[in-house]
This record gives sequence, C-alpha cells and structure tokens, in this order.
Amino acid sequence: MDHKTEEFSFTEWQELSYFDKREIWSHYWNPYKPEIGLKTKKEIVDNFIKSTGIKALQFGLKSFGWGVYLIFVVVEDSKIRVPKQFVDITVNKGIVKNKFDNNFAEVKFNYGGTSKVDLRQRIVIG
Repeated sequence: MDHKTEEFSFTEWQELSYFDKREIWSHYWNPYKPEIGLKTKKEIVDNFIKSTGIKALQFGLKSFGWGVYLIFVVVEDSKIRVPKQFVDITVNKGIVKNKFDNNFAEVKFNYGGTSKVDLRQRIVIG
C-alpha cells in the first residue's frame, strides 16, 4: 500500500496495519517538515486527549530523534497515569522538574532526556 502521501482521519488511521503506520511515521513524516501529515497527527492527538481524560499541561506528537515519533504528555505530578501506547504509537510521559515561569519548564521525558519546554501551546504537533 502506498499510504505515505495521504492524510487520514482518525478512523482511517486505526484501520491501517501496524506495518503501514510504521512506514508512514518512519519514511513519510519528517521532523524538518512538520506540516507533512499534520491533519493525521492532529487527529491522533485530539483523540488521545478525548479518550484518556488526562489533566496535562501539554500534549503533542513529534519526533524525539532518529525519526522516532511519539505522542507526548507533560504533567506536573509523576503519579498521573499515562498509557504506554495509543493507536500503535508509543506515549512519552514528561514530568515537570522545574518551572521557570508560567510559560517555560524543565521537563524530564521517559524517552529523550530533559529539555526546556514552552508551555504556551497546549497542543504541539511536530
């Protein structure tokens, strides 16, 4: 199947095989061109938010290096439970370690180490 150039609704994404999804996030989505697959990525994140009900500072989907795309959730409390996967995409939990002000925080992610995160956007698609 050549799905790499298409945008998908959430329902269409769910119906794809794991192999097809992996081909798309590994060979089509590009961290240097985040607009590629933007509609699909946004639908995935929107449905993740709706279905989990997690109280988070930020949600998103982006590459965490080496073209590895992960859904991510930034929370203040490490006790907040986050699923390990959602529609075959690994979920990366980030915990706020230090808040600089209302806009920025140092966040420790399960995958990808610690980074400074701009919290002005609730949803980030990369």
